[in-house]
Amino acid sequence: MAINESINIPAHPNIYNGYNNRNLRIDFSIPEAGTNEDTGIFVFVPGFGGHIDSNIYKKMRARFADKYNTVTVQCDYFGSRFMQDTDYFRYNLNNFESLLTKEDVANLKENPSNFLTVVSQYEITVPVVAIVDETVNEFVDMSYMQAIDVVTAIEAVKIILQENQLMFNDTRVIGYGQSQGAYLLHLANKLAPHLFERIIDNAAWVQPAYLNSNRYLYIKYGQTTISMEFDYIAKNLLKDKKSLSLHNIYKDFNNGAYIYSCLGTTDNLVEVQDKQHAFNNLRYVNFEVIDQSKVDGVIFKSTNHGLDANFLELVEYALVKMPKHKNLNKQQVNYIVESSLTQIRVDYSNGLPIFSLM
Repeated sequence: MAINESINIPAHPNIYNGYNNRNLRIDFSIPEAGTNEDTGIFVFVPGFGGHIDSNIYKKMRARFADKYNTVTVQCDYFGSRFMQDTDYFRYNLNNFESLLTKEDVANLKENPSNFLTVVSQYEITVPVVAIVDETVNEFVDMSYMQAIDVVTAIEAVKIILQENQLMFNDTRVIGYGQSQGAYLLHLANKLAPHLFERIIDNAAWVQPAYLNSNRYLYIKYGQTTISMEFDYIAKNLLKDKKSLSLHNIYKDFNNGAYIYSCLGTTDNLVEVQDKQHAFNNLRYVNFEVIDQSKVDGVIFKSTNHGLDANFLELVEYALVKMPKHKNLNKQQVNYIVESSLTQIRVDYSNGLPIFSLM
């Protein structure tokens, strides 16, 4: 069994306001047999609803460390705690009062905390608004800060391995992500073009959907479906949203990573043609459209967003489809990343990279 570790380090300062009183939790697993000069790094980046303590990611970190001779890495990235479901929400009784009995309406008016007990008896859909305690210090930015945490986690684990004189191959860095997590790997690839050897993209969107519309999560409770609305503050805080489109991220980009990307034909958040167009001029891409003929019930279980994929099987499938590859981009000490109107200065001169909005 792989050796599992968990650390907390000072997180990268907030590039939007300079706030630096945040820790970054990083969990990583080392192969049971130890490391050697061929040992790579495999980072996992979950999307909405996934997190560092999800059982599937714990299993992937432990299993893939031994299976692929990698140090597996995951971090609790910026704002990810606001990307889960929540027990805290508000509701407007007027929106569904007519569907309840007079007695239940009176009960809720007198005791609002009885909400779930009362409505669970009804076969209805009830709208609620999630209470998400975001501030500019930490919020679901869906963009650069989240990607910076991913890059920081990888680089921090490299330093730990070096300081403990554990051999590894720092050019063999693999990333797997789903939805927003996969999108963050593309953004991390932009911020650190030398870093990744391979990226496995399961349904990354072309641009984060919840920067322009609210997120809705449907939760079954008894007979009732709770329609929970999340209104993230990034919609108003982030000004240059065009910089976050894959079209601009990968415009004139010298890609060094081999990218396997899969997307279902009935994905309601990403258009197949738009995603294909974003990759048109990019080297080293295998873009696979998953239609009904490829739904095998083992790797792919639907053609919807995320493909209801078995992550363990999908990673193995993707790695088999990827040829032997090496990222030829050289690491630079100081450089500027540009996308649309956004410019970010990157400084690798002091170990962990520092990113600054210009």
